[in-house]
Amino acid sequence: MKFNITNSELSNVCEVIAAHLGLYFPEEKWTMLRRSLALAAVEFGFHDLSKFVQWLASTTLGMDQIEILASYLTIGETYFWREPHVFAALSQNTFMELVASRKGRKKNLNIWCAACSTGEEAYSIAIALHRTIPEIKDWKIKILATDINEKALSIARGGIYGSWSFRNSPSWFKSSYFKKINNKEYEVNPDIKEMVTFSSFNLTRENYLSSICGNHKMDIIFCRNVLMYFTDEWAARVSANLFHSLSEGGWLAVSSCELSSILFPQLTPVNFPGAVLYRKTKKEELQPLQAAQPVNSSTIQPLQPASTFVLQSFGKGGSSTLQPNPTNIKTAEDSIADKLFAIHSLADQGLLEESLSTCNEAIASDKLIPRLYFLRASIFQELDKSPEAIKSLKQAIYIYPDYIMGHFTLGNIFFRQGNFKNSKRYFNTALELLNKIPGNDIPAESEGLSAKYLTGIILSNLLTQKSV
Repeated sequence: MKFNITNSELSNVCEVIAAHLGLYFPEEKWTMLRRSLALAAVEFGFHDLSKFVQWLASTTLGMDQIEILASYLTIGETYFWREPHVFAALSQNTFMELVASRKGRKKNLNIWCAACSTGEEAYSIAIALHRTIPEIKDWKIKILATDINEKALSIARGGIYGSWSFRNSPSWFKSSYFKKINNKEYEVNPDIKEMVTFSSFNLTRENYLSSICGNHKMDIIFCRNVLMYFTDEWAARVSANLFHSLSEGGWLAVSSCELSSILFPQLTPVNFPGAVLYRKTKKEELQPLQAAQPVNSSTIQPLQPASTFVLQSFGKGGSSTLQPNPTNIKTAEDSIADKLFAIHSLADQGLLEESLSTCNEAIASDKLIPRLYFLRASIFQELDKSPEAIKSLKQAIYIYPDYIMGHFTLGNIFFRQGNFKNSKRYFNTALELLNKIPGNDIPAESEGLSAKYLTGIILSNLLTQKSV
């Protein structure tokens, strides 16, 4: 493969990608874009990257070709029970309110999981419904899960996942709704799988109702961690289409970094503990659900364009929250963000050895970032290499002794090994650190779990140790 390609050619191909997929690639992401295009070029039969991007810029792509291109440019990071506060809000409030509203009517629910990637979110929705709705067999529930990446959809339809996909799920999740098929893989139960229909769909299409919703509007739409990657123009178009696809009283879930009074002016934000959901209803008619209050939309910050987001990975805690970057200049944070994205993307595709190699390269160039050691430990655990995982976590703690998730994860590893002495030691340290912060705070690398939630897990494990 010849990688000779000019910045002018990359700029042109970015316009093609934006036109067909709505995706925005700022200059600081061009290194990653080159890698993705090089892989796509081979599938399209090209061995010269420059000729491939010239062809892209001069060719009218068919839908099949767009989907192939998308499969290399839209590698979504996903896992089960992502942002647990959102699922708590749905299970404890939204689902029950929708069930009550159907009393005396047909028991139908229509839910759309847009940009579902490999299916973890869609199955999480099905499981949340299964746990929440009494006599669920009496209901006609349609969960439509769509993505433009056909390779990701193939994995989703198979319903078989490795432990990496369960890294944020509660203890009951895997044991109750999955069947172990070998030492590393688990298959979703048939009654959950049959609740979800997977289909290919490009969010930049115009008519959602006829092509996807079947002219039946949706009671709930999930579209999380998607709009932040679109151009401003396409983000506005997609948000408008989502609005028109919602039924009256319907709910929209986006990620916390996508909350925007500009993108969703016709929707009412409703605040739940640790989560905000949007509702389609006249604001003066909104009846707050139990434990939910309308949010003053003026307090919600507009969605930053994708070009202004960087993944902050510095600081003692190794924070992984998205923060606005005041300049378009490529910074050290941008470089780390690219590396983290590459590591996660490879791991999410099951390419663990490649992910580990990339992580080691990142550590070699940035030796003082705890998150990289934590991420490497996660990969080692997936590879069943507990000693290496323990060593990497200890290195993270050496760099930053107050690293909560480092202590918490070490406690969990030793707990699973039956080494209760060391498990108790690290759990107690984690408890001391957690007690210093508010219960609703989200520690770095906790995947959305609050300090209070983590404390409960530790206390439960310590109690189990006493009874052994």
